[in-house]
Amino acid sequence: MNPRKRNPMKRMYQSTFYNNFENEPILYGRRYTWLCYEVKIMKDHSKLPWYTGVFRGQVYFEPQNHAEMCFLSWFCGNQLPAYECCQITWFVSWTPCPDCVAKVTEFLAEHPNVTLTISAARLYYYRGRDWRRALRRLYQAGARVKTMDDEEFAYCWENFVYNEGQSFMPWDKFDDNYAFLHSKLKEILRNPMEAMYPHIFYFHFKNLRKAYGRNESWLCFTMEIIKHHSTVSWKRGIFRNQVDPETRCHAERCFLSWFCEDILSPNTNYEVTWYTSWSPCLDCAGEVAEFLARHSNVKLAIFTARLYYFWDTYYQQGLCSLSEKGASVEIMDYEEAEWPVFIRSPSTRGRAPEKTRKRVRA
Repeated sequence: MNPRKRNPMKRMYQSTFYNNFENEPILYGRRYTWLCYEVKIMKDHSKLPWYTGVFRGQVYFEPQNHAEMCFLSWFCGNQLPAYECCQITWFVSWTPCPDCVAKVTEFLAEHPNVTLTISAARLYYYRGRDWRRALRRLYQAGARVKTMDDEEFAYCWENFVYNEGQSFMPWDKFDDNYAFLHSKLKEILRNPMEAMYPHIFYFHFKNLRKAYGRNESWLCFTMEIIKHHSTVSWKRGIFRNQVDPETRCHAERCFLSWFCEDILSPNTNYEVTWYTSWSPCLDCAGEVAEFLARHSNVKLAIFTARLYYFWDTYYQQGLCSLSEKGASVEIMDYEEAEWPVFIRSPSTRGRAPEKTRKRVRA
């Protein structure tokens, strides 16, 4: 699939924005996808001037003419610094289709120096199984997926629309539409992921003493239940913390919410193991400790790649509170790091970073 290289537009007309970015959950006749983008180059912990523009997906049915593919073609063809960290933000009228998601995930895997945030006015075929799965696949690949709120609509109006000095005016039922789409996306992304991509694992689970740029927490879990005095493997999955300001939720809280609402039964004994990129923060440690105190039928073991603020006595107390409530907290070694079940590529085992292997041997 080789998209035709096209140059971006600077802005769109007001009528185009209002017609195509209306956040009505179900809209007919909007066959174009509009994509407003920002590319920020990070260097020496500072942000350099960024690139901005607008792409419109063509009406052809071929995915190579979709706005997302036009952006990727433009980005890869402009030889932006491959060695610099890039923060890409998309404001799109529709979330990407499954074909575009496949290409975006490939792009992210090939460019570990790139982070992508996608803010969408509407969810494309959110009832369809393949489209819901595509959104989860984007999330698994490390992209941040969210619905556009009022501030982001106003930001797009200010920066990507020929607004003639006028302010953005929300339409009727704007807040109700946002609430519905926000809740629907949260529902889609709420269930645990099945696997992560290798580049995600190697970046977020590297056991560095000072891990700059690792602002997300990842939690892989296995769950066993006790039946007839023996343990039976039951479930496994992955949670990643949600970074949307309105649903900010660390991975530990995501797990507890899912577990308590969908899984937990007072008549079943559970043995749960977490493999985390960071040890729990003070608040999460307290919540997990309280959860364990209330549910004696749940046993928890935590293996963590790194200790979060290990020099702070308050965070140390948080880990101690976990131990006091029966949780086992240990540092991941080579054996824990080498688990293929959580890596998406079937040909790639979870190979521990070189430094991990050396430390374990020592």
